[in-house]
Amino acid sequence: MKNSTKPIYPLLFLIISTSALSAKAKDLPAGSITGHLECDTSWNRVVYLSYIPTMEERNRMSADMIIGSADLDENGDFSFDISFLPKENNLFRLHMVKQGDSPFSLIIGGKDENHMFLIANGSSVINIENKAGGSLFENILFKHSDENLLLSEINSIKQSYDSTQMVVSPSKRLLMEEALESELRLIADTCPDALVGLYAIYNSNFEGNYLDNKSYYKHYLKKWRREDSLYFDAFREKLVSSESNFFLFVIVLLLVAAFAAYLLVWRKGNKKTSRINDLSVQERKVFAYLQQGMSNQQISDECNIGLSTVKTHVSNIYSKLGIKSRKEALDFVG
Repeated sequence: MKNSTKPIYPLLFLIISTSALSAKAKDLPAGSITGHLECDTSWNRVVYLSYIPTMEERNRMSADMIIGSADLDENGDFSFDISFLPKENNLFRLHMVKQGDSPFSLIIGGKDENHMFLIANGSSVINIENKAGGSLFENILFKHSDENLLLSEINSIKQSYDSTQMVVSPSKRLLMEEALESELRLIADTCPDALVGLYAIYNSNFEGNYLDNKSYYKHYLKKWRREDSLYFDAFREKLVSSESNFFLFVIVLLLVAAFAAYLLVWRKGNKKTSRINDLSVQERKVFAYLQQGMSNQQISDECNIGLSTVKTHVSNIYSKLGIKSRKEALDFVG
């Protein structure tokens, strides 16, 4: 797992490196996504572009989300005109499907994962290509798009974690997960692009670690308080929901504890009542005299029964009520 302070340097290097390609960007029309994808014959040679309205819907697919499609030519090249998009950045997904599969199917995880995310607006100039030897959308190279270079780095960090978590011990996996979440929060905190930062947070399991990092998320929301996009609106609602769920959990826990205490007291009292009911008529009479402090001889005289019979009754009373002495008999409340 990378040290949490390291991702920033390769990101800056990538951004500075791509500035040398800015002259080539002039060759591409404004409002375009172009690319080159190497793929085998198991893939249908069509690339689909989908609009992702909120981060929660990253892994959802439906027909109404697809806003365009482009054929891969014989060289593996494709092109989208995105000049119709709004001027603000939004999150999009490129995906392909296997031969015979529905255009609305997603494969999440594994070597056949069939999609990638990118950020674009109506004037973006984005060019991508995949490295040979990897899966379809693994190791994607971006040109002319600083925010997508950052997005790509986030994906690389997450993929590196996903590829190793299944072959380590549970304790090491937990440590790796904490390191990953810390690293992604650092990227989000230092990232100059609001949407990329939010993408990092959503990949950091923020709902699971919210209570341990409440001050961080409050600071993050304060930093981007002017952001009124659907992405941030949904994020704010999630944080409010997380806090509300926590308080609801505490209230439910207190109610359960109160009910358990009441049940314990009720059962204790009910158990004593049940024990009294277990006594015979004569034993109840003897028990009443015991609670008055009478001796065995006094009870024998009062009930007109033999002393040995009184002793037998007393022994049975002790056994049925779970007591061991006259003092406990005096203190027993039925």
